[in-house]
Amino acid sequence: MKKSIFYVLIVAAGILLGVLAFSSYMLISDQLEHKESRDKDSGASDVYRLPGDPSQAGNGGGGQANSQPAGSPDPRTYDSDVIGQIQLDPEISPLNAMYDLDKFFSDYPDAIGWIYCPNSKIDYGVVEAEENDYYLHHFYDGSYSVGGSLFADCCNARDFSDENTVIYGHNMGDKTKFGLLIYYKEQYYYDEHPVMYINTPRMNYRLELFTAFLTDADSDVYTFNFESEEAYGAWLKKVCAESDFKCDVNVTTKDRVVTLSTCSYEYYDARYVVIGKLVPIH
Repeated sequence: MKKSIFYVLIVAAGILLGVLAFSSYMLISDQLEHKESRDKDSGASDVYRLPGDPSQAGNGGGGQANSQPAGSPDPRTYDSDVIGQIQLDPEISPLNAMYDLDKFFSDYPDAIGWIYCPNSKIDYGVVEAEENDYYLHHFYDGSYSVGGSLFADCCNARDFSDENTVIYGHNMGDKTKFGLLIYYKEQYYYDEHPVMYINTPRMNYRLELFTAFLTDADSDVYTFNFESEEAYGAWLKKVCAESDFKCDVNVTTKDRVVTLSTCSYEYYDARYVVIGKLVPIH
């Protein structure tokens, strides 16, 4: 009987050691994959970073441009056929002085923009594929990345001309990608980060955030275009009423908006969204 118990204990110990070894392997592999994802993002930022990028002041160089907002960038000039009847706000996009985005857009055919939130980790290229699943775990160049890329919905126009453009990103545990969006649940975080910037091949924008809330993966927040101005107005009124923060941003049916979406874990298929209006700038 004692020998039987002894053998059972040996087998049990072996199983526990095997489980521990496998768990350790999976943990280390997961950490390595996340580090590789961060390194790819940092590497892409470094490749396109302009000399003297003011956002890197006091940041020791390298890494993402997230320490300070850029200062004194040059204005972007537009051809008359691009501007049309658009009235540009006089603000100059900080991204002008941070990255050579013309090269970024040229290098990656799926690239449609770059999004940047001053003093945060949100500082990434935005891509769009023919299917939404592709960039969940692929980098701009098509290589595997556990963090994927920020990507616009495949049903959206690539030039942000839809009434609502939706950009998806993972809610990463290290707060990269869109892991910081859930902080907009708190008023103080909105007060510190009320705007983002989006540069596209044709236009620069200030993204004035006006609402953020928890929603379902299949909710009507993921509507891209509306049957009428009245329907769009009703949608805007509804999403504004849901907001977790208060603000004084005025948004009308004349505005186009961008919805930033990430997973949340309050319940199955929960999503947290942050919505802002696009203001064309230099």
